Amino acid sequence: MTDPTAPDPTDLDVTVHDASSPLSAVDVAESLAVASEAADADGSSPLSEQFQLALRAASSEGARHVVARSGGRVVGYAQVRDGAPGEPPSAELVVAPSARRTGVGTWLLEALPPDARVWSHASGPAGEGAAAFAAANGLRPVRSLHVMGRSLVDGPGWPAAVVPERYAVRRFEPGRDEDAWLALNASAFAHHPEQGSLTRADLDQRTAEPWWDPDGLLLVVRADDPARLVASHWTKVDPPEGDVGEVYVVAVSPEHQGEGLGRAVTVLGLDHLRSLGLARVVLYVDEENTAAVRTYRGLGFEDVEVHRQFARP
Repeated sequence: MTDPTAPDPTDLDVTVHDASSPLSAVDVAESLAVASEAADADGSSPLSEQFQLALRAASSEGARHVVARSGGRVVGYAQVRDGAPGEPPSAELVVAPSARRTGVGTWLLEALPPDARVWSHASGPAGEGAAAFAAANGLRPVRSLHVMGRSLVDGPGWPAAVVPERYAVRRFEPGRDEDAWLALNASAFAHHPEQGSLTRADLDQRTAEPWWDPDGLLLVVRADDPARLVASHWTKVDPPEGDVGEVYVVAVSPEHQGEGLGRAVTVLGLDHLRSLGLARVVLYVDEENTAAVRTYRGLGFEDVEVHRQFARP
């Protein structure tokens, strides 16, 4: 039996939105609703935080939005974001559960730049379906993002943080540290397609979120120059009333790598999250970042799931 809510392929309208053709409030609301429906159906969000924030803000800074409508309603959405210098753009897309296997996903994909690398954040059957869709459209996996986690109340312990005496530890101070943190983040993630391109507007979006807590952004600074950041660990608790924390962003200045600061600042963040009475902590790490993966495994983290990025050969 034909699904009466499925779109008519002959009635599909795919529109690209950028600074010259911004998203409307209706586009935003209906696209977010499609993403929510897909998350409920698949058990995981199809859009990562950065893409969700850009959609909610209808932002065209470094991003383009693709909206697919059928019968006047949104049935699919995609976003493509500029990568770091020298890196290809990254994209994510979602199709309403009722509109799948009708060609909507393929139309969205064709509206993206040919060199765009497309993320799938699904696992289980939904992840298998995403992989099959990618293969059918000539895309192959090129990158893996590990989701890792551990308990904060039991399991293996972790050693105390060891911070050399020439450094000091303090909390992020709003109105003082934004530019210095952005500079540290840009240098630490110079070759990271997403994190390395974080802008002041992106930072301001995050610090306006309900989960933002400046006490959760720990800074390692020069003891003789507290304004000079050498490493940081931004922790996150979302939702704020939840019992799961996140190792959100760990950054170490390239000039200070090899001094054990990555492990030390990670432990400082774990100590902070445990002090909040949380039960568990999770993190996201690129498979190719073998040093970070080794550090996290040494601190008791284990794989929970794996997200994949696909690209044309």
